[in-house]
Amino acid sequence: MPLVGRPPSDWRDRVPRTPPWDGVLLCRPDHFDVVDVKNAFMAGQVGRIDRVRALDQWEALAATYRRVGVAVHVLDGADGLEDMVFCANPVCVLPREGGGADVVASRMNHASRRREVPHVVRWFETHGLPATSLGDDVGTIEGHGDVLVVPGRRLALGGHGGRTTRGALEALAEATGVTLVPLALVGEPFYHLDTCLAVLDEDTVLVHPPAFRGDALDVLRALFPRVLVADPAEAREHLAVNAHGLADGHVVLPAQAVRTAETLAAAGLRPLPVDVSEFHRSGGSVFCMRLDLPTRPA
Repeated sequence: MPLVGRPPSDWRDRVPRTPPWDGVLLCRPDHFDVVDVKNAFMAGQVGRIDRVRALDQWEALAATYRRVGVAVHVLDGADGLEDMVFCANPVCVLPREGGGADVVASRMNHASRRREVPHVVRWFETHGLPATSLGDDVGTIEGHGDVLVVPGRRLALGGHGGRTTRGALEALAEATGVTLVPLALVGEPFYHLDTCLAVLDEDTVLVHPPAFRGDALDVLRALFPRVLVADPAEAREHLAVNAHGLADGHVVLPAQAVRTAETLAAAGLRPLPVDVSEFHRSGGSVFCMRLDLPTRPA
């Protein structure tokens, strides 16, 4: 099932299981800045980054992962690549059944972000995971901003209509063989799928419904037994849905998303609020700032 519009009801019997993730990659924010406006969140934020505060917040995020037993690997930033701290975007990492992963280089929209891709690809190559590239004619794809992997499954959800084209999602599915479900987005201000959808576990997603179009919400309800809705104001103002679900039921999310955290707790999940508000000025939060890493093949 490489690309499916609406997965069959028995998808759990047909989609292979994959090993749990083996830690996260974070990129240091030493060069983080807002130098132009690439999305609606960046409007009015040029030159307003407090780098000392940003580094303190980044270190608090890393410490939060370590405190709950998640291994943290660190990639150094690069001068002139002010958005590289959002390391979820330059590649797609799709775990395989027996461990390891297919790593696919992104095709970013903005020139400044295209320069990040070789740095992240090089990190994966040095760790035994060479990346492949899609063809020049497939359109754009912005990594895990728009490709969300269902934990423990060889299954991904792909957002299109914002930064990533449906043609690129089709090419990704064909190149890797991963089962991929396309979801149509309205676009700005929710320009990436990870700004309006968080896949918290195999059964649970957190959504901001106004960001979707077509039958995307119906598809999500057919796929997942639990569809939790984020507080609308927190989704718009504090990137509440840019959250990261961990295998033990913890959910790392922006500290300002207080009502959304209450929704998660009521569903039996364990919120881990972290203040990364300095990064919100650039349109990114927790999920954008980390990249899940696969286990090594058995």
